[in-house]
Amino acid sequence: MGRLKKITKMRETGVLIPLLLLWIVTFAVNHAFFSRISMISLFRSISITLLGTLGETFIFAGGMMDLSAGSVYGLAGMITGLSLKMFGLPTPLAILVGLLVGLLVGLLNGFIVNRFGLPAFIATMGTQYIARGFCNVVTEGESITGFTDSFNALGSIGLFGIPWSIYISLILAVIVFLVFKYTTFGRSLLAVGGNRETARVCGVNVKRVCNGAFIISAVFAALAGILSIARLGTAQASAGTGWEMTCIAAAIIGGVSMFGGYVTVFGAFIGVCLMETLTVSMTMLRVSAYWQKVAIGIVIIFAVGIDTYRRRSLSGGK
Repeated sequence: MGRLKKITKMRETGVLIPLLLLWIVTFAVNHAFFSRISMISLFRSISITLLGTLGETFIFAGGMMDLSAGSVYGLAGMITGLSLKMFGLPTPLAILVGLLVGLLVGLLNGFIVNRFGLPAFIATMGTQYIARGFCNVVTEGESITGFTDSFNALGSIGLFGIPWSIYISLILAVIVFLVFKYTTFGRSLLAVGGNRETARVCGVNVKRVCNGAFIISAVFAALAGILSIARLGTAQASAGTGWEMTCIAAAIIGGVSMFGGYVTVFGAFIGVCLMETLTVSMTMLRVSAYWQKVAIGIVIIFAVGIDTYRRRSLSGGK
């Protein structure tokens, strides 16, 4: 009973129960939901969104916000596609170029925030438009297709019939968990999110830690974009539009505090599962795509409301 009470008090439990209920209801309406094909498709989508959510987790840990993830997702995929199709780069090098795009955007975000003292919300909103603009400028809105077989294999089924993207995202999720639990960087980032001035007084290099968070977030978003075009076989200028909001909502729903100082990797994973399942379930239940957007918008507002309530509860209602 003691263990059961402890489990019910966990933040993640409040998300896990609705997720399980959603699975049960969807299965009751459409028995194809738990088929192998449906589950592989669902968790493949989860794996892509999980990467962006893990990136946002680093940002939230420091008490910041990153709105550029969706545009980095699209830009990195586009540049990777161009590197393969137009410049004929080998697959590993083309992927490295795409990740470098994420690195550069992350550096730019960190530079703007730390050098000019702009709020991360405003700075990343600016880089969001810049990155999206480059997507359209580089390709003039045209899609890129015809990638090499070795690259397309990255988006295909891997060992034991499981897509490679699932393996990659789960491995990175474990690494992120270890970073926050055991590394100086992880603890320093949480300290910055908890109280920036106190962290600075205690000797934490706040600017360096925040730069690291922005870089990791952007690189994770870039990797998600690369895996996405490998799966779809096409790179589009509009790819990733609004994707960052799904990642942000998933992290908050899972229990990550958007005000900084607390993260839960497992909760972030459950939050992603809930968001992606919601989309799949509504599609299987034949809910209009327009109403799906309404539902997701309500979930985002609900997620922020929950986090605000948690924060006020911990601070004694202030």
